[in-house]
Amino acid sequence: MTALQPGDQLPERSVDARNTAADEAGSIHDDAHAALLGYRGGLVPGVTLLAYLTPTLIEAFGAVWPQRGRLRARFLRPAYDGEALAVRATVARVHDGDVALHCRVERAGGVACVEAEASCSLREQPVAPKPWRSAIPVAGPAVPPGGGLPPLAPEHMAVGQELSPLTYRLSLAESAAWAGAAGDGSAWYRDTSPIGGGPIVHPAWFARDPISLLRHNFAYKATIHASTDLAYQGAGWPERDYTVYGQIVDLYERKGNSYAVLDTLTVDQDGREIVRNHHTSAVTLRGES
Repeated sequence: MTALQPGDQLPERSVDARNTAADEAGSIHDDAHAALLGYRGGLVPGVTLLAYLTPTLIEAFGAVWPQRGRLRARFLRPAYDGEALAVRATVARVHDGDVALHCRVERAGGVACVEAEASCSLREQPVAPKPWRSAIPVAGPAVPPGGGLPPLAPEHMAVGQELSPLTYRLSLAESAAWAGAAGDGSAWYRDTSPIGGGPIVHPAWFARDPISLLRHNFAYKATIHASTDLAYQGAGWPERDYTVYGQIVDLYERKGNSYAVLDTLTVDQDGREIVRNHHTSAVTLRGES
């Protein structure tokens, strides 16, 4: 990792987009369902687009990225399976050991699918994060006593609503396979890394957690990843349990789509904070019944 200066451009990367969730029938990634909503095919998942950014961020920041990086990303336009994408990053600011990059994932012709700011403290003693909440919430069971999950729709959600926590186990095989499917074959996710010696979980994996939490609390349906603000607190390792806590912090409507905003926290089985996420999903899409 060399010293970065404002205006520096990192090497451009070319990626062939892959719809890593094409087999999710009835989702926005399914060709047939996406066509019903006016798209020409299933959308490449937003978390996969974030994974395309990750090698550039590792190149810029090194091993500190999964441990204290921050990524604010907006998803502007869809990307489709097989499209040639370009990943570009330019140094926007450098101040007192803090570096910020302006990043884009672009389709042909420079059309942006994702715009993002990635920032990281390269100081040896970064500022300690503020507490996520005054206390980790404890919510009721995801499935109510009377039956199945409620529909994922604004009328069944409320600002301030605590969601039932989700715990999942992530194996090395699943972690490495996901990184590989997202086009990142780094040995960091399969064999060895500079963080603890063994493999780590791909940082973009944890951008899935708010979506998984919604699916844990509401009946499954198509959603679109609109924006994310990821603040990494520590690298994750495979073969561990992870718990996702979250709360609905806003609900709004724009251009016929209904959106839900979540604040989530992912911790590992030892209670280590891994990532905080301020996540926005379109939960009811224009034209849906």
